[in-house]
Amino acid sequence: MRLTESDLRFVVETVVTKRRDYENIIELIRDKDDLLEPMLDDPRLVERLMNEQEVFVRVSPYLMFSVLLRRVRKDLENQPFVLEPYSRGKRIPVFDAPKTVEFLSDTTLREYLAQMLCSFVKTHTGVVYWKERGMWRKRKFSDMDMDDMIALAQMVDPQFRPRLYKRIADIALFLTGIYPDHTSLFASRPKSMATAARTIPDYEREGRRFYTLAAQQAEPPWPPTVYEELAEKFTVAREALNTLADRYLKPLRERLFDQPVG
Repeated sequence: MRLTESDLRFVVETVVTKRRDYENIIELIRDKDDLLEPMLDDPRLVERLMNEQEVFVRVSPYLMFSVLLRRVRKDLENQPFVLEPYSRGKRIPVFDAPKTVEFLSDTTLREYLAQMLCSFVKTHTGVVYWKERGMWRKRKFSDMDMDDMIALAQMVDPQFRPRLYKRIADIALFLTGIYPDHTSLFASRPKSMATAARTIPDYEREGRRFYTLAAQQAEPPWPPTVYEELAEKFTVAREALNTLADRYLKPLRERLFDQPVG
C-alpha cells in the first residue's frame, strides 16, 4: 500500500479508540498490509472522509479511493443489482452486483483501480515537436485525451508504447466510470466528428482493445493477468466505478480531479 505518514495517523486515530499511543501503533502496522487491511474496512473511516471539510489536507487520494472502493464492495454485498447509466442522468438496475463484489474482492484489481484513480487527480499537457517531410510540426498533447494518447502511441518508439496503451485504456475506464453522464464534456475538445459521437460502448471497446495490447507487453508493477482481467471484465470494473461515483464521489469530484483543458 502507498499510505503516507498522515494517512497512517488518520487511520489509527479513527479506528483505534481505546489507546492513545498512536506513534507506537503506527510503527507496529507500518508496511504490514495484513494488519492494515481490516482497519481500512472500518466504516468510521468512510464517515470521516465524507463529512470532514479538512479531510483533503490530512489524507492522500490513495487512502480515500482505497477506503471507498472497499466500502462499495461492502455495500453491494447486500443488494443484487448495480445502477447502470442510461441517459440524462437516469439509471436502470442491472443484476451485476455479485460480479462487481467478486471483482472488488480481488486485492490486486482493487489496488489497480485505486492507483488508476490517483493518476487522474493531476493530469498533464505538453507540446511535442517533430519533423515530417522536411517541415517541423507541433501538437499539444493531454494525458487525459484518448485521441492524443492514441496519436502519441503511433509516433513514439515501440518500447514506449505499452505505457501509452495502458493510459488509453485507463482513460476509457475513468471517463465511463467516474463521468458516465458527461463523457464528452470532460474529455478534451473533440478532434473529429467520430470522437464527438463516442458512446459508453465505444469507450468500452477501446478500453478492452488497449488493455489487451497492454497485456501483450506488460510492464512492472502489473503482470499481464491484470490487464487481461480488465479487458475481459471492463464492464464490471466500470460498474464498480459508477457505483463509487454515484454514492460517494459526486460531491467531491470537482475537488479531486483536474478538468482537462480542451
